[in-house]
Formats: sequence, C-alpha cells, structure tokens
Amino acid sequence: MTQITTLPVTPERWPDLVSLFGERGAASGCWCMWFRVSPREWSSNGSAGNRAALEAIVAEQRTPGLLAYRDGRPAGWISVAPRADFARIEPQAGEKGVWSVVCFYIEAGQRGGGVASALLAAGIDHARRQGARVLEAYPVERAGASNADAFTGPRSLFEKAGFRETGRFDRWAAIPHASGDSPRRLARPPGRPIMRLEL
Repeated sequence: MTQITTLPVTPERWPDLVSLFGERGAASGCWCMWFRVSPREWSSNGSAGNRAALEAIVAEQRTPGLLAYRDGRPAGWISVAPRADFARIEPQAGEKGVWSVVCFYIEAGQRGGGVASALLAAGIDHARRQGARVLEAYPVERAGASNADAFTGPRSLFEKAGFRETGRFDRWAAIPHASGDSPRRLARPPGRPIMRLEL
C-alpha cells in the first residue's frame, strides 16, 4: 500500500472534505456535526444546515479535524478538537486541556488499509501540539459492528494506541441511525466507554 499522509482541514482543503463526504454528507447528512450541536439544532439543521455549519468552522480557521490522503486523494477523516467544542459531551467540572476524538469516516475502498490507525496517530500528535493534556474517545465495543455504526472507532483501535478506559457514560443522547435520519438509543446500562490517553 502507498504511504498515507495526514493534514488538518483548512479552507483550502474544504473541497477535499466535501469530496470525501459525498452527497450523503458522510452519513445521513451528518457532516460530522452531530456531536457539535444540540439535539434541537440537529433536528432543524438538516443536511444543508449541517454542511454550512461545518464549513463555517473551517472558514473561521478552527480546525475541526484531519484528512488522510493516499495517492493524492482524500481517503479518510478524523474529528478531533477540544472537548468543549462538542455540545453533546458533558463537561467535567474543573477539567482543562481535554480534547476528544468523536468520529472517523473512511472512504469505502480504503477501509481495512490502515487509514484509521494513521488518522488516530496524527490526531494524537495534533492534540498534543495544540496543548491538549488528555485525549478522550468514546468507541464502540460490539464485535462485528458495521462501519457506519462504528463511526466513533472500535475499542481495539484505541487500546493499541495506549488509551485506557476511565469510566462510562451513564447517559447519552440519541445517535443517528446508519440506515436513515431517525435516531436510535444506545443500549444502557452499561453505556459507552470513556477511554483516555494522557498526553
């Protein structure tokens, strides 16, 4: 396989992100905004509103994540940013310097080729360079989860990178269903793991 390069999403690279996400906006018109906005905003935005919201973040030079390239073409995406940027993740009182990885999107033909691992390694380096103290993740645990359902990444990916479970969500808002726009609830208890890497 050819080498994978990773770069932050900037206004100049916005067309590459659009190309990667395609007409569906990654999945069901999400445009990777589900974690960033309130449930009410999510419902009212629709695909066009989600795209506009993500484009505004990029235009403001607030890097929402990184792109992976292979053979000069966008192959994958990781959403990594300060945890405070994600409205649906409850802040912990007094904690500072915590960043979150909330989403991966890998082009169908690139899955299983090391793109997610390269993106996570680059995301760790990016967060560290930006002054993050801790990087947090919320992976899926189910064996055999579909690529669409595992958009937060599989637990094994984070374990290989040194992340360790530090807790569980006792509640979580609805997540978009892979096969449509209607949300469904994550099974609970025990909820989804919170995994952390000290930087």
